[in-house]
Amino acid sequence: MYKPTASHTGWKFGQIFLDSAIRDNIVLAQAIGICPIILAGTDLKSGVVLTVCTLLVLLPVSFLMSLIGNRLPNWLHPVIYTLSASILLTGAAFVLDNFISTTLYAQLHLFIPLMAVNTIFTYRVGGFSIGNRPAAAIADALGSSFGFGLVICLVGLLRELLRANTIWGVPVPIELTLTEAAEPFLAFILLGFMAAALQVHAHRKKDDADPAFIVSDEEVDARD
Repeated sequence: MYKPTASHTGWKFGQIFLDSAIRDNIVLAQAIGICPIILAGTDLKSGVVLTVCTLLVLLPVSFLMSLIGNRLPNWLHPVIYTLSASILLTGAAFVLDNFISTTLYAQLHLFIPLMAVNTIFTYRVGGFSIGNRPAAAIADALGSSFGFGLVICLVGLLRELLRANTIWGVPVPIELTLTEAAEPFLAFILLGFMAAALQVHAHRKKDDADPAFIVSDEEVDARD
């Protein structure tokens, strides 16, 4: 992961997004933000709502702290981004309850406020945005939100499919039903398989890029 430096010349902001979303996925590679996935990621709709909440908080707060973070004492940083997250999530909860779905709000009303103290915000805003310029902070916020959303939506989709044979509430004609899919243990299992798949993919890419594994035609002829 990119670290704060005095110079940002030549930074590839698209690469920051991809690294935050995939290679250094906030959940699978860094084990951050797992609790909302375990407890609330029981269906696809919940996953989408919590992803949007994460983006609505992480993007503006990352941008704000990249602008003013270095001008403030360190002890004030968590106060600002926790307070900002609380205000933004209160607004998101109001919109969800009054304009989108009261049922979905009732399902998530305990989890949306807790997102204000989610370690994703502490880790990404405090660990990356402060000390980096706004464009880099925005790229990281978008990538981290996308990476979190990818995981929670996939876990939610699979749990919903197994538990209720539906996707987004729409019935799917499958014969397998596993009511235990709503329990946290299945989410842990799914996260374990996904994290393992990411590690295997990363090691394969590393081996493919390692010059020690590239054999020239001359070396092949010499061995023959």
